[in-house]
Amino acid sequence: MTHAVGDILQTALLAVEDVTVKASEDIEKGEVIYNDGAGFLAAPNTVYESKLYVALEAHVYATVEAAGGRHVIRAAVFGKIVVQKAGQSAIKEGDLVMLSTTPGEVTLYVKGDAPTGGVSTYYTSTIEAGVQAAIDEWEIVLGTCAKDADQADTDIDVWVGVK
Repeated sequence: MTHAVGDILQTALLAVEDVTVKASEDIEKGEVIYNDGAGFLAAPNTVYESKLYVALEAHVYATVEAAGGRHVIRAAVFGKIVVQKAGQSAIKEGDLVMLSTTPGEVTLYVKGDAPTGGVSTYYTSTIEAGVQAAIDEWEIVLGTCAKDADQADTDIDVWVGVK
């Protein structure tokens, strides 16, 4: 059976919430989203202190606004969902996935690399920034790949919230 992005693959252990879309933002089904304090939008790979969700519905802000509708969509907090994938790499079942450079899409998790101190015995601001960047990579992990995905695939089955 073929599934589309944003499809729920398993209802057991599924957690879904209604979330409010940020003004003037469009959301695609299967897109990774987060709340920037003014509403939900596609998550960039620089979101380090926010819970990640997956949109279960598309939302075109202008269309909903013109119809006088509510800017609320359903989003998965936890569960097995088809998520948008960047075509950067093949991902195998069991691999972790993280936010890619394309907002709202995931790619293979790459462990952050903390810099070495070199010949200096002092903890410099450059070393501190490098260590923080390595730690931050863990914060943009969405979950675990539930089924092999080829490099060219544009979607991937993910256990959202499972690290």
